[in-house]
Amino acid sequence: MHIGEIYSEKLIIKSELIQKFADFSGDYNPIHFEDEAAIKRGFKGRIAHGMVAASHFSKIFANEFPGPGTIYLNQTLTFHAPVYVNEELSYELEVLSQKEGKPIFTVKTIAMGSDGKLRISGEAIIKIP
Repeated sequence: MHIGEIYSEKLIIKSELIQKFADFSGDYNPIHFEDEAAIKRGFKGRIAHGMVAASHFSKIFANEFPGPGTIYLNQTLTFHAPVYVNEELSYELEVLSQKEGKPIFTVKTIAMGSDGKLRISGEAIIKIP
C-alpha cells in the first residue's frame, strides 16, 4: 500500500444480503422487507440496512485491498442517502496516510449509488501484515 493508491469495485445489494444481515443482527425493521412500510417512511421502496452496504468495506480489506491478514482497527461512517434493494454500489478506497514507521494506514472509504450520488463515506484505519 502507498499513499494515494486507489482501489474500486462494484456490488449489487440483493435481497439475499439483506435477509442474511437481518438473520444475523436480528434487525427485521419492515422498511427492509416491505415496500409499503418503506414508502410510509418516505422512501421509494425497500431499503437495505446501512450496515449491509458498509460491511462490504470489511470484505474488501480482508480479501482484496490489501488482503488476507489485514486488521481492521477503526471505521467512521456517514450514511448520506438510502441504498435500495438491487441497487449497484461503486466502492472506492483511497490510502490517505501511513503512521510513521508502522504498517498502519488511514483509508478513505466511499460508496456511490448508480445515480452517481454519495451513499456512504468514512475513514478506516487498518494494519497490514
